[in-house]
Amino acid sequence: MRLIAVPLARARPSSHPISTFVAQTASRAAEKAAAAAAAKQQNDASKPPLSTRLLNKASAFWIDLGRTDQTSTFDWKRRTYVLGERLMDRIEYQEWALKGIDPAMGPLRHESKAKQADVAAADTGIPKLDHIPLLYPPSLLEPQRLLKSLKNLTDHRTPHHYRRFWYCVVGMPITIPFALVPVVPNLPFFYLVYRAFSHWKAYKSSQYLSTLISQDRVQPTESKELDEIFAQTSPPPPTETSEASDKPQDAVVPKVQDDRMLFLPHHIPMLMERMEFPEWVRADLRRARLQVEKSAAENKLEELESNAEHEHPENKK
Repeated sequence: MRLIAVPLARARPSSHPISTFVAQTASRAAEKAAAAAAAKQQNDASKPPLSTRLLNKASAFWIDLGRTDQTSTFDWKRRTYVLGERLMDRIEYQEWALKGIDPAMGPLRHESKAKQADVAAADTGIPKLDHIPLLYPPSLLEPQRLLKSLKNLTDHRTPHHYRRFWYCVVGMPITIPFALVPVVPNLPFFYLVYRAFSHWKAYKSSQYLSTLISQDRVQPTESKELDEIFAQTSPPPPTETSEASDKPQDAVVPKVQDDRMLFLPHHIPMLMERMEFPEWVRADLRRARLQVEKSAAENKLEELESNAEHEHPENKK
């Protein structure tokens, strides 16, 4: 596994940019090998794990709510889906970034390097690294300050998500009376279940990453490819096909971008293609950009920079 640092914005030209992080496997070969190993384990077992079955069922239920070819009483399914997507967009991008980290795909925390390599080779046929490379564009980010901001993130988020997990668990019984509402399912209960799962996953990932940082096993690595992507401050020219299909849009005036924003809309498809991210990363990148863009409009970039650069007050002893 490796981490990709994506610079989002900066309050001043001299300040260090606010960043988000995207986790991915080190190579497509390793990703395919891990998927094959997981499939083999599922074939050997009579049933998938309970957590996997519940997650698949919840995903299928949510996708069904968003279908446009069916109707429901008071159109509650479509309304619920639209409201749910809005709520998802309001979840902090830092939480989405942590949730994307799968400790199973990275180096083990406590085992020896030799044992890690043996276990990984036995499972996937490809040895795991004993560290996590942190790729960053050197023209925009400084390695030591980037690593410090990542440490501050985990120091704050580990207790934060642990507390929020228990808040959700405590709130679940309170939502039981909503089950008496006819037709519509107990949506507050399901939402708290989802948020509890989300906070727990972010907590475990943050805890895992914090351990690796303390062991000096997260290594900043320059990436010329990221530099090339963020050097393009304007969208690439449209192809002939898109020019032919966009005739009515010739008169549309492009939106003026805030100079403080480093992560622009056209960077998302470029990152998706060049870095070979899985499709779900597209939504995470979009949410991060929109949230930071909103902070820039509200003049809160300096606050975000301060939180990234300095230890959070809640974590000071």
